[in-house]
Amino acid sequence: MKVTQMRLTLSLLAAATATLLVACPKQGSVLRDSATYQAELDQYDTWAVQQAKYLRGFIEEHCECESEAEGPQFSDPECEKAADFVLTIEARHEWHKNMSLWNASLLEEEPAAVPPEIAPLMCPLPAAPGESDEARIDAEEAAAELTRLTTEEEG
Repeated sequence: MKVTQMRLTLSLLAAATATLLVACPKQGSVLRDSATYQAELDQYDTWAVQQAKYLRGFIEEHCECESEAEGPQFSDPECEKAADFVLTIEARHEWHKNMSLWNASLLEEEPAAVPPEIAPLMCPLPAAPGESDEARIDAEEAAAELTRLTTEEEG
C-alpha cells in the first residue's frame, strides 16, 4: 500500500510541476525593477553608440587603406577590427536593445527574429547611418587639408 501511495504522490507532484511549467508565461519572470533595467539598457546602448562614433572618427583620421589589396582592406589589422566593431554597432545596436526589452517583457512588439545585416567591411568606411556620402567626403577632405597644413608647418 505504501508503494502505491508513493507512486500516486509522485505522479501528482509530477503533474503539478508540469502544469506550472506549462502555465508560466513564455517570457519568464522579471527579477528586477523594470525601470532600472530600462535605464541600464539605455545607458549601455548610448555608450556603445558613442564609442562607435568616436572610433569611427579615429579610423577615418588615422587608419590607411592598402592600395594594392584585393578588395577594400585596412593596412593595419587593428584598424580592420575597429572598423568591424563600428559597422556592427551601427547596424545592430537598436535590434539588440529591442530584443533585450522583448526578452524582459518590456516591449509589446517582438523584434525581427534575424538581426539586420552588417555593412561589408570597406576601406574607407561607408558613411555612417544618417550621414550622407557627401558629408563623409567633406570630412575626409577637411582632414586631408589639416594634414597638409600640418606637414607644411613642420617642413
